Amino acid sequence: MKNLLLTLAVLFGLLLIGCQDSSLVDPIQDTELQKTDNPSVTTGTILLEGILVLPGDFQSYYTIEGQIDYTHEMVQLDPAPPAPQYYVALGLSVSAHLTDGVNRASISTSSNDHVYVSEDGILILEKVFEVVGNNNQLSLICKFLVTTDGIGLSEMFLVQGYVNPGNGLNKNIGPKPVTVPPVVKYIN
Repeated sequence: MKNLLLTLAVLFGLLLIGCQDSSLVDPIQDTELQKTDNPSVTTGTILLEGILVLPGDFQSYYTIEGQIDYTHEMVQLDPAPPAPQYYVALGLSVSAHLTDGVNRASISTSSNDHVYVSEDGILILEKVFEVVGNNNQLSLICKFLVTTDGIGLSEMFLVQGYVNPGNGLNKNIGPKPVTVPPVVKYIN
C-alpha cells in the first residue's frame, strides 16, 4: 500500500510539473525579432514575355522580355462603419527590352497611381509606356486588372506614333489625332 501511495504521489507531482508553463517552450517576447509586415501591402513581379505584333502596312513582330515590379497598398481613409473609405496606392516599375531581330529598344520607367476600387469590383487600368531607342515612336500599352487584393496584367500591345501624355490613368489609347494647319486666306 505504501508503494501504491508513493507511486501515486510521484505521478501526481510529475503531472503538476508537466502542466505548468515552461519558459523553455514559450515564444520569444523580444520585439526586435518580430516581423512588422503590413498586411495591406502586396509586392510582386509580373513577367513580360512573348511576341508583340505592330499592325500597319507591313506587320512587324517584336519580342519582349522584362518585368514589371509592383507595390499594391490598400490605404484606408475612414475605417469606421457603415461605409469604410479607402483607395489603392499602386506603384509600377517597368524594365523591359524589345527586339525585332535587328534593333533593340528598351522600356524603363516607373509610375505611382492612386485609384478607387470598390470592395467587390475590378478596375481596368490602362498605362502607356514609351519605348526608347526606336525610330518608329513605339509605345507599349498595358491593361491591368486591379482589385482590392492585388493586380494582374490582362493585355499588352504595341502602338505606333503615340506619345505618353504623362503618368496616371490614360484612357485615350491610340494614335494622336492629326491636326490640319488652319486655312489662311490671302487677300489680293
